[in-house]
Amino acid sequence: MSYGKFSRASDVRSYRQHFAETWSLFIRENFESAAEAAVLFRVDPSTAENWWTGSNAPSGWVVGLALTMPDLRESAAALFGGHDAA
Repeated sequence: MSYGKFSRASDVRSYRQHFAETWSLFIRENFESAAEAAVLFRVDPSTAENWWTGSNAPSGWVVGLALTMPDLRESAAALFGGHDAA
């Protein structure tokens, strides 16, 4: 089984960093602060702060939750689907 363009460890790390940066953009565009995101997603403030700065990305359940929330769905789908958010 081939993993395609992400077969090398450096490619995976690069994508992980890209995803953290993309999530950071999403959080900063949709929330006034990291603290506000922490409350909505019910995570520790330090976790949300790491998202805000782009130093960490969320687990899949957080992205899935964002995609189910009416106020975030359009922005999340546009950003994570590879299209610019409106």
